[in-house]
Amino acid sequence: MRKIEGPPNVGGLDSSSVLKTLSDREQMSKITELNRKYLHWDELGYGMDDESLAIWAVAKMLRDGNAERIRVCDLDLKFNLLPEFQEHLHRIDRCSAGFAGLENPHEKNAKRYAISSLMEEAIASSQMEGAATARKDAKKMLRAGRAPRNTGERMICNNYATMEHIEKTLDREMSIDLMLEMHKIIVNGTLHEGPEWEGRFREDNETVVGDTDKEEVVFHVPPKYELIPDLVQKLCNFINEDSKEFVHPITKGIIIHYLVGYIHPFVNGNGRFARLMYYWYVMKKNYWLMEYTSISRIIKNSKTKYGLAYQYSETDDQDITYFIRFNLECIKKAVEDLSSYIKRKTEEQKRIARMTESNPELNLNEMAILKDYSKECSPFTIKELSVRYHTSYQTARSCIGHLRELGYVKPVSKIGKTVVYALSEDMGLRAARGRRHPAAAEDVSSRGRRSASPA
Repeated sequence: MRKIEGPPNVGGLDSSSVLKTLSDREQMSKITELNRKYLHWDELGYGMDDESLAIWAVAKMLRDGNAERIRVCDLDLKFNLLPEFQEHLHRIDRCSAGFAGLENPHEKNAKRYAISSLMEEAIASSQMEGAATARKDAKKMLRAGRAPRNTGERMICNNYATMEHIEKTLDREMSIDLMLEMHKIIVNGTLHEGPEWEGRFREDNETVVGDTDKEEVVFHVPPKYELIPDLVQKLCNFINEDSKEFVHPITKGIIIHYLVGYIHPFVNGNGRFARLMYYWYVMKKNYWLMEYTSISRIIKNSKTKYGLAYQYSETDDQDITYFIRFNLECIKKAVEDLSSYIKRKTEEQKRIARMTESNPELNLNEMAILKDYSKECSPFTIKELSVRYHTSYQTARSCIGHLRELGYVKPVSKIGKTVVYALSEDMGLRAARGRRHPAAAEDVSSRGRRSASPA
């Protein structure tokens, strides 16, 4: 990612150039389009001639005239409520109402969706910060409850634990102590600076946001460390207090995300912590739907745009419209993915029910196990099944025992005292003999459809 230079200072521009632009219909049409797209000066490719500067000056004048303003953490933030923002927020609100069937966090299928999403968020957020563990391996580790073997896996486990921790703290007000508590969980055992910096603010001014390959390129210099306790307390006040002017909770959550990134209060883990604070706030505001979405997975695929959104906002007089726009687009995509996922899961549950009718000796859990692992062709343990399908260890053990009796599953190895299982090689022969194999049943019932494995 390249370093962005701020827009030019148009304070010394001749007023006649501005008046001429205001009276030029063609130029005003260009400015309207520029503001509709909300382009940064860096994106325009304009020169420094009077005409270009006048266009930018008028565009900024119109933006500033319509902007919402918030004074927080010693920053004068401003943002414009673009029409697309209202559309995105409406869709999020509508989806939150539309997924009422998931509202009970203890409902079995809802919990599976949540667990899968927590895994996705933990993996993607950690990968953005340098965790080198592959997504497939990371999910298997989380599902099996296996202890992490390296720093990358530890980062993912920490993220997962912290996301789970959120729900337990929603009845508390945000405070410095709670922030430090959450930071300690998210970076536990992963800081190369040393464990003494877990859950502790930085105490020097050496931390900057820069290019990892070019040390001389610095994107952001955070406030001096002496200011951090005061700034973080002001951030806590902002989180806990409702503004006199209504700010949509999703928008405010994004602003909190931006402010954490701006203050950069820790020596490391600031990006993970900033995204965590967004989740904490919107879930506290009863946007429980967000528990089921992985924002970091979307951001990870647009890391350059993410960094540019920060830079555009900071270099353009703290106009955070750029940052809000990027994040709303990511949230919208995450919600759309969730909607598609739930539709697939609903169809999948119907298929499993039909397959169970054709295989009365199997229950739903056993059918799901056979279907998932026939596609993945990977071994598994009872503990992994317990985590993956959110059942008790005893229930998972009973399922495996029954599947072994029927010849669908067999033990293949042992790790210490833990038995590792896999599907039997003769499952296809069982289907050929007249007993319909679950995977074969799915092929028939879902021909032409795309299937997805349960959480």
